[in-house]
Order: sequence, then structure tokens, then C-alpha cells
Amino acid sequence: MAKKVSIADIAKSLGVSVTLVSLVINGKGDSHGISAETQKKVLKKIKELNYSPNVLARGFRTGKTNTIGLIVSDISNRFYSRIARKVEDYAWIHGYSVVICSTDESEEKEKKQINLLLDRKVDGIIVSSSLENAEQFNKLTENNFPHVLIDRTFENSKSPTVSVDNFGGAQLAARHIISQGFTKIAMMCISPEHISTINQRVMGFVSALAEKKIEIPNEWRIQIPYNNIEKSVKENLQKLYQKGEMPEAIFTMNNNLTTNCLMCLRKLSLEIPNDIALIGFDDLQYFEFTQPSISAIDQPVEKIGEEAFDLLLKQIEKKGIAPEDRTVILPVDLIIRESSIKQK
Repeated sequence: MAKKVSIADIAKSLGVSVTLVSLVINGKGDSHGISAETQKKVLKKIKELNYSPNVLARGFRTGKTNTIGLIVSDISNRFYSRIARKVEDYAWIHGYSVVICSTDESEEKEKKQINLLLDRKVDGIIVSSSLENAEQFNKLTENNFPHVLIDRTFENSKSPTVSVDNFGGAQLAARHIISQGFTKIAMMCISPEHISTINQRVMGFVSALAEKKIEIPNEWRIQIPYNNIEKSVKENLQKLYQKGEMPEAIFTMNNNLTTNCLMCLRKLSLEIPNDIALIGFDDLQYFEFTQPSISAIDQPVEKIGEEAFDLLLKQIEKKGIAPEDRTVILPVDLIIRESSIKQK
């Protein structure tokens, strides 16, 4: 049986002290003046040696469960699964396990899951919420319960949040489409409509079109219900196609919409981008290899998970978070591929 890797083994392999490694593992490197470069080396070595912290012993010392919750709308969505993977990686390094829940965009289910996790005495939760307002999370803040909102945010929220520049990303998509000479442009959204990411993307896209006095007719503001994406995308696009009212370009609000839109356009024998251009918010790896390759707004998904866990850990360890660090908004990138380039 292989010998269990210890903190001493990690320290020896790096030529540093056991105390230094322990401080990094427990998230106390910054407060003890350990450089970011040294902390990265320690964390990298921990993964290389497959170090497993003694969670049970730590739990006895601290009175914690060393468990955190992660609540997302759908863990099968590649966006959320990538975030979950990063959260799990950081949690494991710091001696925490992760309980993952999917809400299916149900407010009732989300509230029950939050209460379930609280009953299980998790040390904190990370949530991509489907709720309409911040009331549930403001109560957590008032009770000093560690939590972080990711991806989706609320007005008047008191919670630490990690999100991306949805408004600016949608503007990038719109300006690119316009630069290609497209003026008849459709927008495919997803319910529930109150979700902040969708609202911000809609507002950003529409505002950039308005700069060029381009408006989206109602029939091209396509609403797709979360629980019936494939069928609804097909029905809406077929309806426009049969009426001869197809736009020149479509902007989709997330990767599921982009994928289903691509499949439906192919079934209608429409060539992308010759007959209709396509660009989506949220890039996927396979978009680079489809025929044609798909243009998309790329989100720093792993960074979202990293920042969220860091904010959660600071709360769990009662380090305190400076007011200016409670709201993290990460930049996005425009990835231009074949699907949005107008053919000469």
C-alpha cells in the first residue's frame, strides 16, 4: 500500500518549511507575507503528489463539516460543469468536499436545496441563483453565513458576487455582426426572463444595435423556455422559415441555445453564414471544430470558480472581505470564427 503523502513530504520536495506549506493549504499565505509565486508552487506540488488533507482531524479541531454546497441551474451544462470542476479542485486542496445541486431553474427547488444544505451544516455555499430577488441571500448575509453568488446577481444584494461583463460582451457580439454588414438581426433569449445575465446581455446587444439605429422586430425577439429548449428552438425557427421571415444573423444568449440553433438551421438546409450568420454568448470547445466553426463570447469559466471559492474561503475563515473586493466582474473575449463572417 502506497504511503500517504504528508505536508512534510510536500515541504521537503520544495525545500520549504512545513509551516509555510500549512499556511498556504489553510489559505493564510497572503496574511503571512508568502509570495503569490511561492503559493502557486505549493498548490501545484500538492496536485502533483495527490496530497489528501486529513479532513476528519481538521473537523474535530475547528467544529466545521469541511463541506460546501454548489447550487447551479443545470450541472450537465458545460458552463456549470467547468465551474464545478474548478471549485472541487480548490476545495479538495483546502480540505473541503463539495455537494452539488441542480435547480432546473425552479425557485421552489432552489429554496429547498439551500435549506437542505443549511440543515446539513455545510460551511458555506456558492450559488448561481434562479430566484427573482436577493431576499433569501440577504438573510444569509445578516446571519453571517458564508456564501457567494456566481454568474447571476441581484440589485440591492448584500452578497459577495462573481460574474462577467455580460453587457459589454453582448455589445462586442452586436458590433461584430454590424461590422460584417448584417442589419436584419434576431436575438434568441431563454427564460426565466428575470435572470440578470439574460437581462444584461439583452440590454447590451440592443444598445449596440441602437448606436447604428438598428431595431429588432418583435418576431425576431425569440423567447425559449428553459425546460423545452430543443423543441421550442425548432418550432420558432421553422415558423420564421415557412413565413419567409428569416433574419440575416442570430445572436443566442447561451451555449445550449447556440447548439440547438445550429442543429435546427442545418435541418432547414440553411448554410451558415451564407444564408444566415450565427454568434452566441458562452464559448464551447467543440465550437472551434464544427462545420462551420462558431463565433462566440468566451467567458473565463475557471476564473469564476477560482474567485468564488476564494471569496467563500475568506468568509469561512473569518478573514473579512474589503468592500471593493465583494463584487468581482471578470472581462470576456470575442472569439471570431466562420459562422459570423459575411461571405463576399
